[in-house]
Amino acid sequence: MYEPRPVLARETRACSFRHPLCVHDSGGAGDGADEVLALLGAADRAWEVATGALDLPAPQPSPVQGGALDLYLVDGEAFATRTLLDMRDPRGGFDRASAFALVGRGVSPGCALDAAAARVIARAILFGVAPATDEGSAIAESVYVASLMVPCAPRPADGLTLFQAHPELALAETLAPPSESVPPGPGDPPRLLPTPGEVYASGASLFYDWVDGRFGGFPGAIVRAMWALSPTLTPPDAARWNDEPDGFDVLRTSFRNALATGSTVDDLWLDFAVARAFDPTYPVHLEWSVAWPERPRALMSAAGVAPTGAAYVAVDCRARPKGAGLRFEARWEQHARMLWALVLVDAEGREIRRLVVPEQDRGTEAQVSLDGLDLAARVLIVGSNAGDPLVPFDPDDHQWEPHGWVVSIASEAR
Repeated sequence: MYEPRPVLARETRACSFRHPLCVHDSGGAGDGADEVLALLGAADRAWEVATGALDLPAPQPSPVQGGALDLYLVDGEAFATRTLLDMRDPRGGFDRASAFALVGRGVSPGCALDAAAARVIARAILFGVAPATDEGSAIAESVYVASLMVPCAPRPADGLTLFQAHPELALAETLAPPSESVPPGPGDPPRLLPTPGEVYASGASLFYDWVDGRFGGFPGAIVRAMWALSPTLTPPDAARWNDEPDGFDVLRTSFRNALATGSTVDDLWLDFAVARAFDPTYPVHLEWSVAWPERPRALMSAAGVAPTGAAYVAVDCRARPKGAGLRFEARWEQHARMLWALVLVDAEGREIRRLVVPEQDRGTEAQVSLDGLDLAARVLIVGSNAGDPLVPFDPDDHQWEPHGWVVSIASEAR
């Protein structure tokens, strides 16, 4: 459960006078001092915003280095960060843990450096309040919280591009364990290169940005509530964290009847699936983009959709016969609850209206006819996998399965 700290042959170190916080570098005296001080200043500012304006608790004190949160400058991609588990705190009832962090060398003062420090502080805070949070969700939530701490910082372009290119993946997907790219070497600091899973998870912050902006009472409200309401209790001799409850349990309970009478968190996944299709900067991947069907067509998924993932089919309406409607039918594999919405989009790319397709309890098919397409430039078919109807989605259960689907479309004369 614990990660090894870098072993520095030589060290330049600076510690804060305001917070239990230190920055370490492997250079000798005077080498890299500017980078060390710049990162320390950024981390100091992030700490103050997190514990002040956002009213978050301070990171859990480490039992080594005088209780400080240690940040290590290492070779690798500039501004990359990885916050790792240091030690579990055996005191008290609920799980708590301290952390340390690696930050890619090549930093210089500015928004990007402030954002890197903010990600470290946010992730260290999460280790202190809910260390059992799955890695994918923890990265995504920390990146979102860091964006509140440093509003001038750019959005994680690589992560958002990868996230939108693979909407079929689960929100908590990690793709690879983060420690795989941190080979320990005695006397040599590790080379910090973000894994594809870390890049994808940083893009999944888009979900937390969206859900907080739409439903939060103040910036960070939803994520802060998820952290506060998911404390865990793990036996002292356990090899792994007890991961119940988690943030998805909080969302599942909080969004019961929240969107409409009888609605569940499954409807939240569908709403987000529709919303991410309208990001003007990072377009979502379309599984199919087809012309108006002159004859009935069946379109099969190339990749299965994991729980909380989505799939998209765009139907161009320019060749639609006057007055014609669209017949929609879908079938999918068992052990998946697929929710579907048909969204009318105008020539400017704006949503006109949407039709949520009625579903059957534990069914594996759905169908509907869509009329009133005169103002639509295209119909966007959005499918969202809410997971197994019998087993609530758990991000720590790494046996979740993607499921395939077939969509059939046909023109209906009126």
